[in-house]
Amino acid sequence: MAQQRNKWFLLSVIFFGLGCAIYFCLPARISTTQSATALILLASGFWLSRRRTMVAFCLQLLACLAAGLLIAALHTQMGPTNLLTRTLYSTTVTGDIIAVEPRGKRLRATIEPIAIDGLDQDRFDWTVRLSFLGDSDLAIGDRISVRARLFPLRAPSVPGDPDFARNLYFSDIGATGFAFGRQFEVSRGKEENNISALWRYIEVLRQKISHKIDASLSAPEAGIAKALIIGERGDVWPEIAEDLRKSGLAHLLAISGLHMGLLCGTVFFLIRCGLAAIPSIALRYPIKKWAAIGAMTAGLVYLGLSGATVPTQRAYVMLFVVWVALLLDRRAISLRLVGVAAVIVLLLRPDAVLGASFQLSFAAVGALVAFYDGPGRRWLDGQGARPWFERVLVYLAGLVITGVIVTAVTAPIIGYHFGRISALGVVANLFAIPVMAFWVMPLIVAALALMPFGLEYPVLWLMRPGLTILLDTASWLGNVEWGLWYVAGLDAAAMTCLVLALTWCVIWRHRLMLLPVIPVLIAAVIFQTQHQSSDILISGDRESWAVFDRNQKVLHIPEKLSSFQKSIWMARFGLRPENENQQVQACTDEPCYIALGGDQPKNIIIASALTDPFYACRNADIVVDLKNDLPTKQCRASGTDIQIDDDVLWWQGGVAINWENIGNTDKASDLNTVTDRQNQDRSILSVRQQAGPWPWIVIGGKIAR
Repeated sequence: MAQQRNKWFLLSVIFFGLGCAIYFCLPARISTTQSATALILLASGFWLSRRRTMVAFCLQLLACLAAGLLIAALHTQMGPTNLLTRTLYSTTVTGDIIAVEPRGKRLRATIEPIAIDGLDQDRFDWTVRLSFLGDSDLAIGDRISVRARLFPLRAPSVPGDPDFARNLYFSDIGATGFAFGRQFEVSRGKEENNISALWRYIEVLRQKISHKIDASLSAPEAGIAKALIIGERGDVWPEIAEDLRKSGLAHLLAISGLHMGLLCGTVFFLIRCGLAAIPSIALRYPIKKWAAIGAMTAGLVYLGLSGATVPTQRAYVMLFVVWVALLLDRRAISLRLVGVAAVIVLLLRPDAVLGASFQLSFAAVGALVAFYDGPGRRWLDGQGARPWFERVLVYLAGLVITGVIVTAVTAPIIGYHFGRISALGVVANLFAIPVMAFWVMPLIVAALALMPFGLEYPVLWLMRPGLTILLDTASWLGNVEWGLWYVAGLDAAAMTCLVLALTWCVIWRHRLMLLPVIPVLIAAVIFQTQHQSSDILISGDRESWAVFDRNQKVLHIPEKLSSFQKSIWMARFGLRPENENQQVQACTDEPCYIALGGDQPKNIIIASALTDPFYACRNADIVVDLKNDLPTKQCRASGTDIQIDDDVLWWQGGVAINWENIGNTDKASDLNTVTDRQNQDRSILSVRQQAGPWPWIVIGGKIAR
């Protein structure tokens, strides 16, 4: 352990990220004072025991864990306050536009409000995100007065659903909504700072590039080209996006590490190759560093043109660290630099650690760097002296190995977040990555360089066959049913233990150091075997619900359930979209009666408004009234196991029920009484219970405390 102190830093990064994640998973908030005190005490203990290897090692990891808690607490404390807590069905929002994002037929704008009718606040420390018609003439820096409907940040529909409100909160967005048609007035702000002028110029430039792509390419290639160049995915056909997801090529749509790396790498190669062709420059000046500066600048331009989304920012930070290391004559690719990039990203956005984008990016990059910095380096040594055909074979073999490594490392993360894993991702990327690296990305660089002169058409025309190959590959592999595995019921603690075990193996390569992995893997198995998925989901919006019959493998849903919510819940239960007609049944009755079989048969009645709640309570084990209150005492006396009504959904949010556990608990319990008991019923879980006291959780018109 003492001889490998250089690896302590890598584990410290892991525990720093773990501290950020743990903060958001705790049932109660930790204050900055508590986390700072813990950090000071642990850091002092580390300093005092620095000559005792194992003690110092453990204290350093715990100190980094406390540092992650502190950073997350600071960001949470510095977040927006006095968020919107009730729906404003018709109000006027006046403010300055600070961001514009095209979304196909819609346009999404972020507004820094000056005044909002219906609110007494004179100053707002949060912004508003509104949806406009797609042809609305809006630009960054405009002063706008718009008639709109505003909604508070929406808590997860049911326990276990994605928490989109958390990402909005840390993006300083306190309300969302939509504009009423064209009921808005736009004027240029009197005062415009340099940053607003820069973003306005970038947005105008992005719109011009979009028009040039439309003039040179037709659909569907034009939509893919926009997604790759300016990050606008609104024109990508839904069926194409689904094929890309099924084939494991969905990462091509999100501008992240692959795109940024290929573009910066192309610019770096072209600049260095061009300068090397001039002996008087190549022999006197550090052309490699000049090329690195050029690549950094190109990456910054690409960051702005792509809309500067969070994944793109993270990718640029990682590459920026690489270029800085090259300028300082340090190793450009190493696990330490990956760790530095991760720390920088988490310092800026500690909540990113819970997102699939962050986890997939650093898992893939870390595994690849570890391989090519170890066994892969020895395998590639001497490649320059081999014949060209051997180098081609080595390159193809490297693509296969890279695909296998990335697929193996990211599979549990993808399965947990999205409920499905593409087994053909290795094959798809074997075709797609060379096309992107040697065909599409170099032409994107050339197109961006020639657009100011109006000479982009030939380049975009040459790019079109490459885009067609990508689409055909996604369509071909996306239609292979056995190539997509649907998984459900993955436990978060089990996945965390598995990822930590893989990370430990990547960092420590000594056989003795692999022994600590064994108890972690055992814990992952125990967590997964003890995991129990919910069968009944009642959304907090008092409109949506789902009941899954595990014996028949059938999902019962209301007739008017949105396609977005249906897709999330189908993935949650591991149902394939192509089997929707056989495995999904929409209930058209009011009330809806569902009978679940198995060892403990249950009868469920769900209604928007029960006309005879007493009859329902006498004839059902679970009664749900979405819009009215139930006579709790009478239902309890009738022997009903669970009652969910309007009062519960309003104050507790969405509800998830595991009906197999209902028979193991006290009879006639409702969520309000269960919440107040110390021995909480494991069969019922509400959003308020799971989400915790976070300032972005708005339930029942109140912010969680």
